[in-house]
Amino acid sequence: MTRATGLADQRFYQLDASAVLVGAVGAWENRAATTRTGAAQLLDTKLNATDILKFVGVGQASNSAGGHVISVAHVPRGSGLAAVTNWIEVGRISYSASSTNEIAITGRQIETAVRAGTSPTIAGDCRVMAVKAVPGIGTLSISNIALTSNVATITVGTHSVLVGDTTTVANCSNAVFNGTYVVTAVAATTISYARTHANITSASGTGDVTNGVAVPAGTNTLYFQLG
Repeated sequence: MTRATGLADQRFYQLDASAVLVGAVGAWENRAATTRTGAAQLLDTKLNATDILKFVGVGQASNSAGGHVISVAHVPRGSGLAAVTNWIEVGRISYSASSTNEIAITGRQIETAVRAGTSPTIAGDCRVMAVKAVPGIGTLSISNIALTSNVATITVGTHSVLVGDTTTVANCSNAVFNGTYVVTAVAATTISYARTHANITSASGTGDVTNGVAVPAGTNTLYFQLG
């Protein structure tokens, strides 16, 4: 997917394959967008109840396929994205040849989704939100499993899964690992998540891991429009 070269002060932004946007719901500092460097970066803007955030995915090749997961989260004011432990999916963008797929969501809908999906419940003003676009990971194959101190770690090979993403483990050779979980840690070839169970010694295993969306293929462009 084409990489964004910058986020100047504008209303339509081209996103990287994995991008995080952060803003406020309701009146707050309305700072200009910052310049992108290619890494996941914050976009400071207002996401109030009248603003419409639209994600637009455009398939630009005959082999365009796959998609992105659009998720939202609460960011405690004064904290960074590292404080986010749970992303709530609000939609999916899919790509196909010569087609456009759109998802529109308002600041109020983001706040409602975050309040409903965050545990423990948010106390007081829910002001700072994050919106994230993450590429589909397709179906990853498990080659090793282990569980230590109520943390499950599975080896899946090179992947693009991020901490906070929701993934589903299925058909595992040890059913203890099956289920849908929020990822708590990642390494180059492994992902980890909380799983309350007696320790399981590291061993070869089989099974599948997915976030429900196929890996983007072909030439695709993902845009974010505010307003």
